[in-house]
Amino acid sequence: MTRHLAALVLTAVLAIGGAAPVRADAPPPAPSDVADGVVQRYLTTPYGELNGLRLADGRVVVFGPLMARSVAAAAPVGERIRVIGNKMADGAIRAAAVVNLVSGSTADDQPPGPPALPPSPSPGRKPLERYETAAPIDLVLHGPRGEANGVILADGSLVYFRPGLVRGPLRPGQSFAAIGIGSRGPHGLAMEAIVAASDLAAARAAAATVFNPPSPPEAPAPHVD
Repeated sequence: MTRHLAALVLTAVLAIGGAAPVRADAPPPAPSDVADGVVQRYLTTPYGELNGLRLADGRVVVFGPLMARSVAAAAPVGERIRVIGNKMADGAIRAAAVVNLVSGSTADDQPPGPPALPPSPSPGRKPLERYETAAPIDLVLHGPRGEANGVILADGSLVYFRPGLVRGPLRPGQSFAAIGIGSRGPHGLAMEAIVAASDLAAARAAAATVFNPPSPPEAPAPHVD
């Protein structure tokens, strides 16, 4: 266990068991949040790279690429974990460390040492393909400023979208359809929406103008006397 992770785990224990005496010359502890739960599923980017997980109680945990390399091995689906990190405005937790409460395995966002070579693109990246999906919304995801930037659908699909693509509020149970590019892997479909609507018919109609824009009008023939 790295020194960084040991300090985070100690913080988690103190948060549960009570505050410990603080020396007058010690810096104030960094703010942190602790959440326990069972891993329900992992979340991925449209390229198929892990970037978060969802707990069985519905809470979402997000993490960076360094943690993604080890968190799935440390905390398989169905295992009970402890997440140490910082709660964001929408209630999701940005993880600094994950501890498997069954096996004791850990994952954190600190590299084990200085890399010998510059980091290379993830070998797990999948080629992007065109997908369409439609189902009721199960959960709305948010960006750092609180803006809706994605949804998890009832069929398990994960759809990201840029701010402004979806107009109006989104809520669980609402019908949602999207067409875009992404990949499908062991954790399901993850895609970036090009168009979104309340049903596939409307999404396909919108996509027709995006993927097949109308040709520009021809220039008028020159007038000849």
